[in-house]
Formats: sequence, C-alpha cells, structure tokens
Amino acid sequence: MAREPSRAVRGLLRIAAVRGSDAELGDILEEYLAAGRGNLWLCRQVLSTLRSHPKPATVDERKQAMLSNLWSDVRYAARIFRQSPGFAAAALAPIALGIGINTGIFSILNGIAFRQLPVPAPAELVSVHQQFQGVKQRRVHGARSLFSIPEYLSYRNGTQTLSGVMAYTVPWTFTLASETPREIEAVLVTCNYFDVLRVRPLIGTAFGSNCDSSNAPPTAVLTHDLWLRAFAADRDIVGKTITLNGQEVAVVGVAPDGFDGIDLMKAAVFVPTSLIRLVQPNANYMDDPQTSWVTLIGRRKNDVDITQVRAELSVLANQIDQQQPGRTTTLTVAPATSLSLPQARSDVFAVATVVLAAFGLVLLIACANVANLLLARGAGRTREIAVRLAVGATRGRLIQQLLTENAIIALTGGLAGSVLAWWSFRGLLALLLSSLPAEIPPLRIDATPNLSVFWFATGLSAATVIVFGLIPALQASKPDVQIALKQEAAITGRRSAGWLRGSLVGVQIAVCMVLLISAGLLLRALYAVQKIEPGFDYHNVVVVSFDKRWADSNDRAAAFRQEFNERVASLPDVRGTALVAKTPLSPGHHQTMLRLPGQEQWHEVDVNTISPEYFSLVGIPIVRGRTFARGELLDSPRAAIVTEATARRYWPAQDPVGRTLMIHVGGPNEEAQVEIVGVAKDAQVTGVAETASSYVYLPAGPRDARLLDLLVRSETDFAGFAAAVRTLARDLDPMVAVRVNRLEANLDFWRTLSRMTVGLSGSLSLLALVLASIGVYGVVSYVVSRRRREVAIRLALGATARDVQSLIVRQTLRPVAIGVVIGVFASAAASRVLQAILFGVSPFDPLAFIGAPLFLLGIACAATLLPIRQALRVDPVTTLRYE
Repeated sequence: MAREPSRAVRGLLRIAAVRGSDAELGDILEEYLAAGRGNLWLCRQVLSTLRSHPKPATVDERKQAMLSNLWSDVRYAARIFRQSPGFAAAALAPIALGIGINTGIFSILNGIAFRQLPVPAPAELVSVHQQFQGVKQRRVHGARSLFSIPEYLSYRNGTQTLSGVMAYTVPWTFTLASETPREIEAVLVTCNYFDVLRVRPLIGTAFGSNCDSSNAPPTAVLTHDLWLRAFAADRDIVGKTITLNGQEVAVVGVAPDGFDGIDLMKAAVFVPTSLIRLVQPNANYMDDPQTSWVTLIGRRKNDVDITQVRAELSVLANQIDQQQPGRTTTLTVAPATSLSLPQARSDVFAVATVVLAAFGLVLLIACANVANLLLARGAGRTREIAVRLAVGATRGRLIQQLLTENAIIALTGGLAGSVLAWWSFRGLLALLLSSLPAEIPPLRIDATPNLSVFWFATGLSAATVIVFGLIPALQASKPDVQIALKQEAAITGRRSAGWLRGSLVGVQIAVCMVLLISAGLLLRALYAVQKIEPGFDYHNVVVVSFDKRWADSNDRAAAFRQEFNERVASLPDVRGTALVAKTPLSPGHHQTMLRLPGQEQWHEVDVNTISPEYFSLVGIPIVRGRTFARGELLDSPRAAIVTEATARRYWPAQDPVGRTLMIHVGGPNEEAQVEIVGVAKDAQVTGVAETASSYVYLPAGPRDARLLDLLVRSETDFAGFAAAVRTLARDLDPMVAVRVNRLEANLDFWRTLSRMTVGLSGSLSLLALVLASIGVYGVVSYVVSRRRREVAIRLALGATARDVQSLIVRQTLRPVAIGVVIGVFASAAASRVLQAILFGVSPFDPLAFIGAPLFLLGIACAATLLPIRQALRVDPVTTLRYE
C-alpha cells in the first residue's frame, strides 16, 4: 500500500506542475504522487524531467506554452484562495471599494462630458467652436466660442465635407400661458435641427425649411415630457397653437420619448431661432455678425474623417476673417457630446480632476493595505517559494505566478466594484440631482456604463496590480533558499520586508492626512458660510421676478412694472422696494467692458443695473458721493457708481467721484461715457466670501424695464406676502408667471454647495481613515505575532510589560509619524486647490492643520496598542514552549 506523501512532497509536485510547459508533465507528476515514492528519488525524477523537457521551438508552440502556464497559474491561484477565504475576502474588499467608487465617479463624468449624443449614428456628429480676436464681439450668456447667425450660414452653405450643419442655443426661459402660467426651458434651433440629428418626431413633423423667414408663421416642437404634463398626451395637439411669451405658436410635432435636446440642460420645447425676438426684442440677433449666441453641430459624410472637416472649416474661417479686417479666428472641431462648450468642459474637467484625485487617494490607501497583506502572506510562503527555487523554478516564473494571483484579486475586485458602482451610483446620481439648488435647470446625465467605463475599470484594475502586486511579488520571489529550507519554524523576515511594510503604512497615513485636513478645511468653511455676513442686509427681503421681456414694447413693459411696483408698495408691512437686474449672491455674472479715457485697453467688469433705492434697501452705504438721481434714469446711462475695490484698482490713492469712463451698454458698438457720481462700500454680491475687484452700478432706465427684478422689504410672513404678490400679478396680466423667493435663498444656494462638498469630502476622509486604521492594525498585529518569541524572552529576562510595550510602540509608530509629517506638507500644497471654495477660511487654517494630525495619531495609537496588549497577556513560558 502506497504511503501518503509528505506535505513538502505534495508542494514539490505542484511546483513542478506549475513550472512545466507541457500538460503531460503534470500527469507524470501526479503518477509519482500516487505511487508514494521516496522524497530523494522523487526530487531526482522531477529535476530530470524538467531538465530534459524540450523548450518550445516555434512561435505557436511558445504561445501555446504561455497559455498553458497561465491556465495552470490561474487554477493554482484559485485553489489557494479556496483554501484561504479569509485572506481572499480581506484583499478583495478594499480593492472592490476603491475601484468601485472611482468607476462610479468616472461613469458620471463620462455621462457629462464624453458620452455621445442620444441620436442615430452619433459618431458622425462634430461640434464646432471658435475663438477670434481683432474685432469686438457681443457675447450672449458670457460664452466666448459661439457663432453668429451670418457665420452659421457661411459654414452651412460652404461645407462639402459635412452633409449638414445646424445651430442651436442653450435653453432660454419662456412663459407658457395656461390657467397657471409656467416657465419652461426652450431651445432655439435652426430649421434643419432635427434633420441633421436624424431625429424623427413621434407625431407630426419637424420644422419646415423656411421656418426662420420673416413671413413664416411661428412654430414649435414639444418634448414628450411637456406633451404629457401640459397637454395630457393629446394626439390632436399638432396644428393647435400654444402661447409662448404672449406669442401664439403653432405646434408642428412632438419629439420622441426620451429626446429633450442634446445639451446638458433639458429642454421642454424647440422653437426656431427667429423667435429670439420674444426674449430679446430690441437686439438684432438674426442679422448682426458680431452677436455670438449659437453653437454649431455638423454631420460628417460617410467617407470623410474629422481631420478633413477641420481643414475645410479652417479655410471657411479664413474667408470670414478676410471680410472683417484685423480678425483672426481659431476653430475647434471635436466629436459632439452633451458638454461641447470648451469653457464648460474646462471647468468640468478641473472639478473632475480634483474629485478623481481624491477618490484615487482612497484607492491608493486600499492598494497599500492589500500590498501589506501580500507582504505578510509572502513571508508565510517563504518555505514554499524556496522549495520551488530549489527544484529549478526561475525567479521570473515565480513572479509570473504571484502576479497572476494578484491579477485575479484586482480583476475580481474590479468586477465586483464595477457592479457595486453601477448599482449604487444610479441612486446616488438621482439624489445629487434632486439636491441641486432650484436655480440650476434640470440636467440630463446618463451614467449608464458603456464601453468607455468598461475600459476605465479594466485599466484601473490593471494599474492596481502594478501598484499593490509588483513589489510584494518581487519581495516574495527572492528568499534565502538555504535558510528557508533549514528553518522549520516561521522566520522573522528580513529587514527589507519590514522597511517595505513601514513605507506602505507611511503612504497610507500621508494620504489619509491629506484627505483629513482637506475635510477639516471644508468643514471649517461650512461653519464660516453659516455665520458669514456678506456685507448687505438680506433679512426680510423678498425677490419678485417674472419674465416680461415678451411685451410688445418697452413702454408697455415699463407701464406694467410701474403699476405692479406701486401695488406691491401699497401692501401692508412693506417697508420699501427697489429694482435690480442681478440680485445679490444669485448664481452667474453680469459682465460688460470698460476703459478709461485716453486708454485703448478694455477691461472686463461685473455690472448691475439698479434703481436709486437699491442701496438703502439692502443696506450698502455710499461712502463717497451720492446715489443716482431720478433725472439720470435714462435709456443711455450718464452716471455710474463704483465699489471701493474698483476705485482702488483704477484710481489708487485718488477720489474717483467726478471722473469719467467708457462702458459698453448694449452691443459691442454701443458705448457710453458715464460720470462716476458715487463710491459704494464693498459687499459680497457676486459670491460668498468673494468681493469683485471690478464692479460697476448703472441706473435702471426705461430700456431695462424688461430685465429687472423687484426687491421688497416686508415685515409680514413670507407665505402670505407671496400669495398677495401672485394675486396682484394675475390681476394685472394673467399671462405672467411670477417667482417669489426670499433673498436669503441666494445665500442658501452657496450653503447647499458647501454642504454637498463637505459631505463628499467627509465621506472620503472617513473611508480613508477606516482603511488606514485597518492597515496600521494589520501591520502591527503581524509584526507583534512575528515577535512573540522576542517578547517572551524579554519578559522572561525581567523586562516589564510597560518597557516592551514602549519599545514596540516606538518602532511601529515611527512610519506613522513620518507619514503624518509628509501628509501635512502635502496638505499645505493641496489646500491651494481648495482655496476657491474655502469661504472665509484660510487655506492654512491652524485648527485643521493641528486637529487632523492629532486625531489621526490618536487613531493610530489605538490601532497599535490593541494587538500589543493582546500579545502581552500570553504567558511567556507558554510562548517559548510553543516556539
């Protein structure tokens, strides 16, 4: 009867089977195992077989041998993980978590900036943007890369590489007349919008070829969502008229379900670009070549690539430049996405870089944890690896086997993490979108995983193999064979392994420190923004806004404003009213250009149009000069008020009152010379903890009547006042949709953003702290377990438990302290990135930079002392007898 071979013999057979490049070798060794031969005879036979085995000669044979080796490695790794499920779970969990959250964040970024448009053949679509210099430009919505309608026509009529070119705008707010007027988002498009996108309406038709002509009747295409909500899915809606901004518009079709435009912001209705007159009746948007307000999208012909499109459109751009001497245009042609505007993409990428870097740090901590696990496991497998080397295995072959095991951990963790991200981030994205302030329009973000997300997750998994798997594999594959084979007991490990473990702990602590200090700074900023005083009195002030720009004349709009303001002022407990174009702390900027007399250089400044009562109503004092006089409320402004910061910038150490400046008041060619009549105290009206360096107030004239909001200081309860205001507006004009909000809601907008940022950073920091604490605890537990014999000897020779504990604590906390110091310096550099959102808090806030290190050191001490105390409770005699 064959005897049972020893564990070493069985390990030797497995090693030889793994190293062999022919499947028959494994069968031969299994026969040896079944025969139960002696160890010496077995070793000789295995070595003889390995040395005599011919190497693959041809490329196909080598490929087959590599695949055979890989399959053997995979099977062997699977057996190891089945035998050690605890180790497998401990390694997989942090990797799955790290890869999962990074994949989830990338899926959101992919849905915003990289995903192709939701239309047929989206790969054929290209977006076109421009930057030009040398001539004046009127920019709508502050965008620098848009086109005018004449420019659009030049590209549409001159291209041969594109089968079609269409133009569209970001959504504009229109008022839809109904029993209760509602504001909806309308996208203004050219007549070929649906044809270029190849989108067919669900019912009805798209726009006609001459929808923008002056004698064409106004038309509209409804989105499926608006058709359901506002018209109860009436299939006879086609041919009927709706009222938009007081204009009757014929409905020609309903877009298919799920199509609400190609911009990031959702649309409710599509109308021709000629209807821009309903929101900008005094501007010549359709014919002015210097008014940039539309984005261009083109569809490539089948045999044309994007390089050819760039070359052709550049020629057309040069032809446009020649018509305007001094102009130089640079075009950007790229695959079309929902976020194609270059400035917006730049802002999103800047934010995404910071967020992905923060989540990447968490993944780095997870990798360090797993690397420490693998180092500890490698020390336990020293004898096994030494036997492999003794029977002829090469170090490269061992590294391949170990990396295969690590790759299985990474790929399995990546798969589990991707599934976790897909399952959890859908709900998280919906929660985030619902938590956005009401001032932000509805957004269309599709975070469904696609091929880009798959490759990102795969690449991230491959990168983690290198980060956490390569060094432990190299370390484990070079044991001292003679010592490992002679020593039956567990060895204590080499100094290099301890140095690696300490370095990994230091990396974890340093990364965790960066996240903790960042979270501390943001938490301090959240506290500051709750207590901040922006420099004006927002208490008991209500903002009443409505869109009256569709009125057929400025006189009618001004008459409505005057009557409405008088009725509101007569309400009980109203203490004052004022008109303003941009309410304090509302999102966005109103900007124009100014220059000083005698200078050619124009400067960009924030501008606000107000009535004279504005300063007293919101409590911003005039520190020099006076406020506006009634005689200065003209169509073309003759007076201006600047802030203290503006006065310091342009007239340092001088009194600006009485001086003049040139300012744009409309289009790029509409300039006015204004006299500075006063200097207002600086206030945070553009953003929290942000005082604009250039800010100019202009008087509200009759031409501004369509664009002004009403500020009301009222001592009555908000709900009752809002109901009264809506009743007044409905009595004056039932077509007007009124919005009534507290001015304090603008401050809440910034507080909401701050709370969301703090919540995200706090969650990341907590996760990093947990992972780092687990890493420190695991390393200390392992080191203490390897030093039990040393601890027992020290105790047996008379050392006290306190002495032993102090010695081990000093040694194990050394990399922690080094990591804390490095983390503090790294945080000092990283805090500058957060400076823009640290409302009222220094990026080097001492409370954060002192409190976070002390807190982390306390956690590390707790994680260190627990395993040491457990080891000291064991009787030294028992430990020495076991050893």
